[in-house]
Amino acid sequence: MGVVFLSLEKRQVIVVGAGPSGLLSAREASKRGVEVLVLEEHPEVGIPCHCAGLLSLNGLERLKIPIDHSYVQNMVRGAIFYSPSGLSLRIERDRPVACVVNRSLFDKFLAFQAERAGAEIRLNCKVYGISVDGIGVHVCSKPDRFMAEILIDAEGVSSRLVRAAGLEPLNSSCLLSALQFDLSGVSVDPEYVEVHLGRQVAPGFFAWLIPLSSDSVRVGLGCKRANPRILLNRFIQRRFKDEEYEILAVRSGTIVTSGPIRRTFADRLLIVGDAAGQVKPTTGGGVILGGICGMTAGRVAAEAVRLSRFNSDFLVSYERIWRGMLGREFRYMLWARRILNALSDRMIDKLFEFIKREDLCRVISKLGDMDFQSRVISELIHHGRILKMLTHLLGLGKPQING
Repeated sequence: MGVVFLSLEKRQVIVVGAGPSGLLSAREASKRGVEVLVLEEHPEVGIPCHCAGLLSLNGLERLKIPIDHSYVQNMVRGAIFYSPSGLSLRIERDRPVACVVNRSLFDKFLAFQAERAGAEIRLNCKVYGISVDGIGVHVCSKPDRFMAEILIDAEGVSSRLVRAAGLEPLNSSCLLSALQFDLSGVSVDPEYVEVHLGRQVAPGFFAWLIPLSSDSVRVGLGCKRANPRILLNRFIQRRFKDEEYEILAVRSGTIVTSGPIRRTFADRLLIVGDAAGQVKPTTGGGVILGGICGMTAGRVAAEAVRLSRFNSDFLVSYERIWRGMLGREFRYMLWARRILNALSDRMIDKLFEFIKREDLCRVISKLGDMDFQSRVISELIHHGRILKMLTHLLGLGKPQING
């Protein structure tokens, strides 16, 4: 027996996916008086969780999200980077610069914000496909059908709707496997994140320790063409070899390092967040930059509804706005990711030695920004003769600063 479609529900804006980018899109569109329906495939917002949950305080302020809330688990003021041979670099400020969040509670708060603004969130509603015609976007889901004047795709890395719209999806070669554990019974400095580099630790990316408290930590890694569970177990055994820890939670996911897809709009369609590749290629973090783009999409969608202008000629404004704000950042971070991927462990050690010798930790601590990284990358290029040498040896040109 075939599927019986019970109804056709119409909304002005439909958002597919109740992650941060989708919920922020819904919040911004709803605040402007637009009818918004968010379709989420899972039975609960924020579950499952695929994120390390380290978010900059400046970034949260940009997204208009408070930090004095129950989803905040810890505050950190710096990071310690470890080279393959064990050299360390400490980057720090004299006050907290980031918080560690419980992503499930965090996403639920964003859902509350969206609903308070007027959006409706429908759970257990997986979207299988879309089609666009002259009257709207037809959304195929079980058991209902939906139609919207405009759709915002915040589905994540699956890219089903991106492909359905005929747009170029994420580059699969830049999608990395990731795994992380929450551990208790360990001893860590609660004010500092740890980042461990090296092809033996995490080929193609890095391992991280994010403190939840002085005796609990979120530890994980991303890797390319390797088994993340084997690597993570090996890393934990080495890092906490004399400690009797307990594993509290296990989470897996996919890290996007490709940068944005070529085009993030089409007739009656806007793409946001992980689906659009609006993720930092250096660290794989997507909440803040994807959230900024999601807010932009919500505003553009509301304006499209107000003006009844849903074609690409109008919706290109979304891409122009977010690329105007973030294009330089993505270009620099992609360049830095290409450099890191090309460096051998021995070259990474030499880079650490150079940074220590030239006292560049002070420069990075002063200028560094977790989300807007182009300034500090540019400063390192300016200071670092060894970086110029490495880019020449590896055949990688400097990033385009203008445009």
